[in-house]
Amino acid sequence: MNKTLAFGIAISILLSLVTFISCNNFIVAGIILVLSILYFFFLANRMVKKFSIKVDRFHSCYHFINTFIVSLSIKGTISSAYDSSMETMNDDFKKEIENVEVFSQTDKLEHLNKFFKFHVFSLFIDFINIYQEQGGDVLAMSTYLLSEIKDTEDYISSSIALGKKKLTEFAILWFLTLGIMVFLRFALSQFFATISKQLFYPIGILSISLFCLITIHFSIVKCTKLKIKGWDDNEKI
Repeated sequence: MNKTLAFGIAISILLSLVTFISCNNFIVAGIILVLSILYFFFLANRMVKKFSIKVDRFHSCYHFINTFIVSLSIKGTISSAYDSSMETMNDDFKKEIENVEVFSQTDKLEHLNKFFKFHVFSLFIDFINIYQEQGGDVLAMSTYLLSEIKDTEDYISSSIALGKKKLTEFAILWFLTLGIMVFLRFALSQFFATISKQLFYPIGILSISLFCLITIHFSIVKCTKLKIKGWDDNEKI
């Protein structure tokens, strides 16, 4: 079980438990538990997984291009630069090109363009084609490319850091809110014994818990919304 599902189950249990304590109604708590688990299994897990793949894919792209250009500037050949870049890549990346080992290095790079799907890798392919045709100073020719990929990498890092900060603030806010609900349940026990018999009370608690789940969804959507030029978020991975 991955971290997202484990976290989702923990949140589902906590939210349903608070709901039950607040209204003493198994049906309402059960509804929240089922809806929460279904949400984390079929929506949240998918969003976080696609986000993680996109980020990891760009990190690999970033390291591959940087290593390739540095190696090309030192060794002067496409094949040597390609081999040097491959040594730094992870196993998932290497599996992607196992079926193209019979191709030339240029063909392999063209194939990787379908794997990375980023605009910066298309710029990298253009750079390689120009270098093969005209030659020249590798570092000078790649200045714009390296700047573009560095800016994107910085954007991803800052977006992830901001997302973690917002999620922390969000978690603290709802932790305090749910804590107050539980506190009032026991602090006003006599009042609770009277009001809990009214139909609107469990409906109100259900509405609050559903609102919490909805805000969790929008927070995850916002934190996993990362626009990288060339990547299609709607495409299946």
